[in-house]
Amino acid sequence: MKPYARLAVVALIACALAAGAFLASRGRERDRRDLDALVTVGGDLAHDAFHPALDLTRLSDHEEAALGREIDACVRGGLTVGTGGATQIYLDAVLRRVAAGVERPGIPYTVALVRSSQVNAWAVAGGRLYLTDGMLRFLRSEAELAAVLGHEISHVDLRHCVERLQMERAARRVDPGLAALARLGYEIMLRGFSEEQELQADGNGALLAARAAYDPWQAIEMYRRLPGGAGAVRRPTRDPVIEVAAAIPEALQRYLETHPPVEERLEAVRRALAGHPADWRGARRYVGRSNLAARQTLEGAPRDEEWITRDAAPP
Repeated sequence: MKPYARLAVVALIACALAAGAFLASRGRERDRRDLDALVTVGGDLAHDAFHPALDLTRLSDHEEAALGREIDACVRGGLTVGTGGATQIYLDAVLRRVAAGVERPGIPYTVALVRSSQVNAWAVAGGRLYLTDGMLRFLRSEAELAAVLGHEISHVDLRHCVERLQMERAARRVDPGLAALARLGYEIMLRGFSEEQELQADGNGALLAARAAYDPWQAIEMYRRLPGGAGAVRRPTRDPVIEVAAAIPEALQRYLETHPPVEERLEAVRRALAGHPADWRGARRYVGRSNLAARQTLEGAPRDEEWITRDAAPP
């Protein structure tokens, strides 16, 4: 598509978003819910039509990291986040190991433990990851933890977070100042990603775990156990974030649930690992069930019985 044609498409999308926002703001409850879909679908269409322009307006890693700090302040404004302690030290250590395989090493990654019974994890631009108590209790091994962190890292490393922000900033003409971008990034966190991006993060996350010497096939077992079958390792639901979203426009509180069906997620992992057999086949990879229970990492306390070698994909 030629540059002027892309501009025309994006302009039409922006007009549609503006008209939809006006009508929904004056309409009924159902109309306001429909605005959520309009914003997300509009962002996806604009991304497809105008993707080359992202390279010209792309934030630097330094700028994205600064934006991440601002979004993190928004997130922490109403959430109870753990500080310090053995569990935080453990999470930091596993995160460092998994993040060593990213394509963009200029992004500094951090993980915060959120006090919530929800089984959830999510990420925002700039390398800020969040994991709930409920998720940590749900996991059965350090390899599963590595897959969860790898999934969230992938949303950042593959630019899912920042590209959605760029497109919606353009479509909605958001002030380019850091504070305004941080608020938009927070709204995007509430709505989540497209199914395509979720599946891409599933596969890439498993590869990051494998390259960090973890058994990537543990991701399959973890996804199968998620609540509701197709529950995602990503967006927060009503608990905890919606509780602190009162300042966000009503239409944007009802973010879209974009969880792919569980079989599609399993297939995304299988396909990624089948395409990169050198990352796991015939190599010793770590599970770490006892490590997770003891909060002692593979790096600090390796256990011989936790290593496995696979010559083929499991059934």
